[in-house]
Amino acid sequence: MPTFRKAGKKSTSYELLNNNVDYGTRKVDRMPAAYCDRASPYRDRVDFSDRTKRVCRSNSGTVTPFYLCACKVIFVGDVATGKSSLVNRFCHEIFDAEYRGTIGVDFEVEKFQVLGHSYSLQIWDTAGHERFKCISQAYYRNANVVVVVFDLTRAESLLNARRWLAEALKVNHPGVLKFLVGTKKDLLGNESSCLTDVEKEAIAMSSDLHAEFWSVSAQTGENVTKLFQRLTALAFDSTVQRLMEPNNPVVHPSGNSLLNLYFLKKDEKDKKLKRCSFCKIN
Repeated sequence: MPTFRKAGKKSTSYELLNNNVDYGTRKVDRMPAAYCDRASPYRDRVDFSDRTKRVCRSNSGTVTPFYLCACKVIFVGDVATGKSSLVNRFCHEIFDAEYRGTIGVDFEVEKFQVLGHSYSLQIWDTAGHERFKCISQAYYRNANVVVVVFDLTRAESLLNARRWLAEALKVNHPGVLKFLVGTKKDLLGNESSCLTDVEKEAIAMSSDLHAEFWSVSAQTGENVTKLFQRLTALAFDSTVQRLMEPNNPVVHPSGNSLLNLYFLKKDEKDKKLKRCSFCKIN
């Protein structure tokens, strides 16, 4: 069973459910930029698709099915690469320098507002230790986003990124959004804007893996929020486009079945209204 981590600060999702607070950094009105354009297979997606913007505008100001929509994100990678620290920095705005390995899986939910509509991010932080491998892999299935985490100070963890992604893709659609994230950027000692050798190697690998590369620091928070905003926006855009495709099945495995069902029922209702318009009232 996944662990529901407790921390001193309540997550944004908890606060949003219990108080009328501003979304803050969880509000996304435009497509966030990639960390490095040449290190992203999604570099052409500089804005939300016209279809996504059109659907969101048509439902503006109303309680829409997007409130029921969720995105599953799994974090995988070697042990001690900073997966949990990355998640905790974003969800709870904390950093604990004392290492505590994840046992099995930890689970968080963060609520965003994307183009005026609520969108929940389900974050699955999996263990990197070999003895928990079977437990962790049980939660890989039906992910919308796969985030492979490696340590920028440990070249071996970057080499192992291929294996982690391959294992995640065994139970997921090959078109799932993929991210290659290097952590502990603060330890590189690189104060200039130039990329380090390990970052250049990661960019080359991200091209082979068809994944978007990011370099972040959970300790300082550098690029952490931008990373989550980016993957959320891309996932939202992909979700809406997929669900609006014709002949989309009612039951969707990635947590979007309620939204999917809404569109089907809406189409059926519209058809009935059109039929009724031909009725004659005597």
